[in-house]
Amino acid sequence: MSFPNDRTYSFDANLEFSDNAAAYTASGYLQKGGADGVIDLGGNQGTSPAQQARIDAVAIFDVTALDITSGNETYQIDIVVSNDPAFLTTLAIAGGVQLGKGASLRVAATDSVIGRVELGFTNQVCGVTYQYMKAYLTVGGTTPSINIEGFVAVLAEP
Repeated sequence: MSFPNDRTYSFDANLEFSDNAAAYTASGYLQKGGADGVIDLGGNQGTSPAQQARIDAVAIFDVTALDITSGNETYQIDIVVSNDPAFLTTLAIAGGVQLGKGASLRVAATDSVIGRVELGFTNQVCGVTYQYMKAYLTVGGTTPSINIEGFVAVLAEP
């Protein structure tokens, strides 16, 4: 999906972590093909640039539907990295963004609308480089519902 004024990123299905198959109404990891959308940042980039130990990337969230009608809905999306492909140990947060009804956000802001959210991140947190990435959604409010397609774009080395 494309929105006006969006930056263009090459889409690679190997780097997709949410396929927008259904609305998210509960907290949990974003899904691709009915399973948690795990991205291997340690070498499985498909057609993306060659892998380095540390990468700089952008998580692209194309939000196609967003319910804020009850006036208290919030959606926190965190980039979670790990060296455990099952995400049972060695977890770290590499970035995050909050969407929802403006007055209900941690810092009161304008109401979120559908569109593209770009979140820059690296797989190195506090000196540790992580191989795997997932996106975790925490929802709040009376009737939360959000539709998201999400993928990672690895940025070129400087």
